Amino acid sequence: MPELPEVHGYQQYIENTCLHQKIIGFDCRDTRLLKQPLVAFESNLLGETFIGTQRIGKYLFIKTSGFKTLLMHFGMTGKPNYYKEAEVRPKFGHIVLTFENGFHFAFENKRKFGRWDLVDSITSYQKDHKLSKDARDLTLQEFITAVSKRKTAIKKVLMDQSVAAGVGNWIADDVLYQAQIHPEKKVTELSNEDLKNIYLKLQYVLETAIELEAHYADFPEQFMVKRRREIGASCFYTSGTMKKIIVGGRATYYSPKWQKL
Repeated sequence: MPELPEVHGYQQYIENTCLHQKIIGFDCRDTRLLKQPLVAFESNLLGETFIGTQRIGKYLFIKTSGFKTLLMHFGMTGKPNYYKEAEVRPKFGHIVLTFENGFHFAFENKRKFGRWDLVDSITSYQKDHKLSKDARDLTLQEFITAVSKRKTAIKKVLMDQSVAAGVGNWIADDVLYQAQIHPEKKVTELSNEDLKNIYLKLQYVLETAIELEAHYADFPEQFMVKRRREIGASCFYTSGTMKKIIVGGRATYYSPKWQKL
């Protein structure tokens, strides 16, 4: 599932391909992917251009020259595709924009969990949906303040988008692995030094993932994501066997010898 690092890459891709080009076509093969009626997208996008982007966690906002901002949420398999020839439209390009220069932009969405919406205000949307600042933009004090209001397991708290927007399952697992914190440990059992360490590891994991364009195979060996789902995978730090549990309804991987409860 695209998380913050992947969506950051999509943002850069769109900025480098789609900005400042007049939209002359809008085609949607499945209107269930649209959070508003098809006519709303046609009336607010056709004849307009994309003039800039803003990302908050996994949400990508594309500002237009009109009155609305286009919101893309990529779901589990969504990704952008900018291409020239109409006949090479991607198989799962269920939504396609056509630009005046003859190029097309496809929103590939194999499993159809991604969605498009139109919003009036990014700030209002962020507030209404209880999104924190993007996880990369959080200060240490903002992070500690947000986390300290919770009392449940730290893994569940890290994935709360009102705490650190953009943190998904594998990121939370790797952050806690690098910080040597058990995913089921309650926030009330963590010291300020623990929270500072988690914050620093969060920034480390995010920046590494962005720098390496989320190509997991290229990550440093100490990253859990390189072996996270391997049966019988061993811990980089202890050589002990990694374990899988469920925390907050999500599959969670950790090293019992390294991350002690």
